[in-house]
Amino acid sequence: MAKLLEKTGAEMAAALVSIAQPLKRFMEDKEFDAAFKKATQKGLDTKMTDILAIYTEIVPLLLGDKHLKDTMAIVSVIEGKPVKELLAMNGTQLLADILSAFNEQIKPFFMQLGVSVGVK
Repeated sequence: MAKLLEKTGAEMAAALVSIAQPLKRFMEDKEFDAAFKKATQKGLDTKMTDILAIYTEIVPLLLGDKHLKDTMAIVSVIEGKPVKELLAMNGTQLLADILSAFNEQIKPFFMQLGVSVGVK
């Protein structure tokens, strides 16, 4: 499977449709919104420099019971890897793939469209 920015038009359309609902659940989650804003205020930037803020504010929501399925569904499509493969990989590599999916795929894609994803 290709990564999001490598997909053909038809593949990208299918990918965007498949991640729309999981993204919507994050956007509608007030707890996630507050955690993201709090982590941002603590120094979260495009280089992901504040690892402690990411861990304490964001990771529990991304990988906890509430959003694990949403996170895996999104990362699977963005990184072009099956969910089963993502969950079987080394935990450090999984976190790296999640950060990579955001920084190298999701954020550039939406920025190309002129849409802000909440991080400058």
